Amino acid sequence: MYFSTILRVLKMIYQLFWFLTTCFTFLFNALWLCCNFASVGIPWLMLLFLLVCIASKFVKLKCPASEIVQSMLHRSEKGVESEVLYWPIVSRGGAFDAPENSLAAINHCLSQKCYNILLDLTITSDGHLVVLNRTTLEKANINEPIHKLKLSSLENFNISEHHPLGQHFQSEKIITFERLLKLLETNELTVFLLASHTNAKLIELVREAVGKNSLFSKRIIFCCSSPVSIYQLRQHCPDLVCGLWMEKSALSRTQQYLNASTILMSVYGAIFRNIISPVIGISLVFIHKDEFNAQISTLWHNVGVRPIVYTINSPNEKRYFQQVTKTQYLTDSLRSEPQVIFRAKRK
Repeated sequence: MYFSTILRVLKMIYQLFWFLTTCFTFLFNALWLCCNFASVGIPWLMLLFLLVCIASKFVKLKCPASEIVQSMLHRSEKGVESEVLYWPIVSRGGAFDAPENSLAAINHCLSQKCYNILLDLTITSDGHLVVLNRTTLEKANINEPIHKLKLSSLENFNISEHHPLGQHFQSEKIITFERLLKLLETNELTVFLLASHTNAKLIELVREAVGKNSLFSKRIIFCCSSPVSIYQLRQHCPDLVCGLWMEKSALSRTQQYLNASTILMSVYGAIFRNIISPVIGISLVFIHKDEFNAQISTLWHNVGVRPIVYTINSPNEKRYFQQVTKTQYLTDSLRSEPQVIFRAKRK
């Protein structure tokens, strides 16, 4: 009995040892196979990368002069010296202060002497450009994509009705692209047009507007998240200032769990900075605040692109970007601007 128990234990130890040996052999062979693939693949990847870099030199578009971009971003009240290095860019005219993308929001920015406004640009199903964001319609339980709606169905839509501060404003209608261009003729605004949904028709209409209206390239900065759309547009409109909107990547959400995501994000950013950015000729890049730091800012400045951080609403964060990083940012409200708060206290 005692002898049989010892045999069973030895047999279990032998089976465990054999299992561990098999697992180790499998892992070793898998690692060896990966090394063989890497030794063969890496030189080809490096060669492909080199060919892409060489090809980009022949197809890249020239950026607008930095003086033009500087003048568009630094508009201020005439005759008044501002202590602020960079005035903020107000998202949708200040969606926390007034009905978003509305005439009231634009007038509110002008009353605060802020001349940099980001507005949403989209296209309807019948081919009309409008200043509207899908979240505005979702507040009214309209979940249909804007590019599937006709302009006639949006003409009577009241933006103020579904805004938290709507009772303080009169009825605000959706601004058409034609009305926005007329508005620019009477105001010293720099408008950042963010196209959240781009297609061939939208790019064609914007290209036609740039050709017909000389004010477009002097007062409007076209922004979208599609490098291909920007390239297609700037091929025909080389003087148009464009900005690339970089969505917050999924890698940044896993950064606290996977150290490898930091390497992948670095490679991802390097491709955009050193290949895509010079090819499409952008002047600005919008970066989420969680993916921005001083080193990222320096890397973008080194390739001649000005970074803009979104979305900054805290007074302390705004003071940090104004005074420490010297970086322009996107905000939803002017009420929390440090210079506005201090101005109110002085009064």
